[in-house]
Amino acid sequence: MNLEQIVQQILIKRHDVTREEVLKLIYEKKRSAEGYFLDEVAARIVASELGVEISGDEESFKPEISIVDLVSGLNDVSLTARVIEVYPIQTFLKSDLTEGKLARLMLADKSGKLRLVLWNDKASLSENGEIKRGNIVRVLHGYVREGFDGKLELHLGQRGDVEVSPADVVESDYPPEDSFIDKLGDLTQKDKRASVLGVVHDVYSVSEFNRKDGSTGKVRRIKLRDDTGEIFSVFWNETVDELGEIKAGDQLLIMNSKIKTERNGKIELHVNKTTQFEKRVGKLLPKSGA
Repeated sequence: MNLEQIVQQILIKRHDVTREEVLKLIYEKKRSAEGYFLDEVAARIVASELGVEISGDEESFKPEISIVDLVSGLNDVSLTARVIEVYPIQTFLKSDLTEGKLARLMLADKSGKLRLVLWNDKASLSENGEIKRGNIVRVLHGYVREGFDGKLELHLGQRGDVEVSPADVVESDYPPEDSFIDKLGDLTQKDKRASVLGVVHDVYSVSEFNRKDGSTGKVRRIKLRDDTGEIFSVFWNETVDELGEIKAGDQLLIMNSKIKTERNGKIELHVNKTTQFEKRVGKLLPKSGA
């Protein structure tokens, strides 16, 4: 077993230490032995001192882990999970002035959820529809970093890969895509984003407004209900046309909507181009706690 595999096992089992701290301990152990220890030997001694039992060989070490076991700094990570959200593709300018792409997906297993970030060529898997909401995917050779909001993200670069619907997985081992839907009655002002499933109760007419640049925008308000409460969803601009005809009794699944607090203290869901949604006609809502 090489140094990196030993370090990963330590990080998986000891969430109270960072990768940098582990490497520093290994370096100090080698230095104290005046270079007589190989990297792997020093790493095993550090693991033992930290109370971490290291597998005897590579075959007994299972590189695929659960989401709850991930810590920042892990490399060469493989895990299997279900896609519960797919976000729009983003583009950016690389240092060589060519266009880069990234795609974000939300993954979940029985232990939790986290964002998967696909860079450049890998982003095409999401862009061309190869990866869809509800798919089970196996992510190979990813690396874990903290995102802009401090939450962990699994990144997939050039050497990584994604296997969609692996033949050896059991569907029931992974939570359904609607397991992480937020209940309307549970949303608060502290929440930033939400994914909800509700029944349309009231539909208001489309309104147009003038922007500062002279162009015209659109807005439409819809009241949603589930078995825990109700909330207004506000659709903006192109999402108004994408929504199309909608009537009371239809169901709406809205993913990654922004939560805003109005002057009266009530919260609303705002739907724009970063939000995904779909109409579900004739499907039953899941019961609270199901």
